[in-house]
Amino acid sequence: MQTPDWALRHHYYHHKNSKSAEPAKELFDKCHVRPLVAKAWDITRTSVDDHDLEDAWATINRLDHRHNESSNSKMWAGTVVQWACDEILIKQQDPAEIYDLALQKFHSHTIRTWDNGKDARDWEICNEVLTDTIRCSVEGLREVMSGQQIVGESELKGCLFDNELPHINRPDYVGVGDLKTKWPSQDKNPSGKKKASLPKTLDGMFTINNVFQVAGGWYINGRKPVWLLYAREDDYRIFNQDNCDQLKPEFLEQCCQEMYIHHRAIESNLKAHDSKESLLLSQPPNFSHISWSEPPGVIEEAKRIWGIR
Repeated sequence: MQTPDWALRHHYYHHKNSKSAEPAKELFDKCHVRPLVAKAWDITRTSVDDHDLEDAWATINRLDHRHNESSNSKMWAGTVVQWACDEILIKQQDPAEIYDLALQKFHSHTIRTWDNGKDARDWEICNEVLTDTIRCSVEGLREVMSGQQIVGESELKGCLFDNELPHINRPDYVGVGDLKTKWPSQDKNPSGKKKASLPKTLDGMFTINNVFQVAGGWYINGRKPVWLLYAREDDYRIFNQDNCDQLKPEFLEQCCQEMYIHHRAIESNLKAHDSKESLLLSQPPNFSHISWSEPPGVIEEAKRIWGIR
């Protein structure tokens, strides 16, 4: 599929889950931050000018999510758990060895220094329960994929209804399922932590985001039944169309309709604006939205773009 000129000029190539970021943040990331970071990396590879290189590295350290302490400990712990599950279930590696390697991998996380110590404490908590969370996740994945050949993360790409740009979804397993890890929260009790609750339904503020995530893949993948597995250190819960109203075809269809309308509005906006500046200014940011939980450098850049002091 060839990307139209009206999308190319804004570096906007595909849509994603509309619940994952508010519209202004999505445009800011795709149309401003990513091209800026890509240009900075090109400079580090091709330039010999010290001033240009200094500016490029400053941009990378401020805006590149791999270098600006954007990832938090719980996010990284979830990534490590999925990696460990893949090693055990797909590559048939020895679990005991993978537990040790997973801890080493988790220890490579750069702890945030800009959130008043919250991430440092979360790191300690996740570290304590990481191995048990891997065990429980493996057990849940074995149950939900029983009798199937286990396949890891894949990319699904296609247009929702008559959108002009493709929607991309990356299911964690067998093209239809996602693993979601739940981590203890900080607490004032003697242990310093409180066990995470597993959801009973998927209509909550955060779980509905997960539903929209699998809904896009459901539509692109021929409406094959989807599932979500939530795992913590001592338990797991599986949701599918047989036990969850939010994963039934009629609800997933509504989710896709909502995302289609969101995507269509984005496409209309991309067509209407010739410059990045006018495009971004057309969409006021809502900095209270969770998608703006970013390092200070990212927030400062966004406020500069929108002229906020």
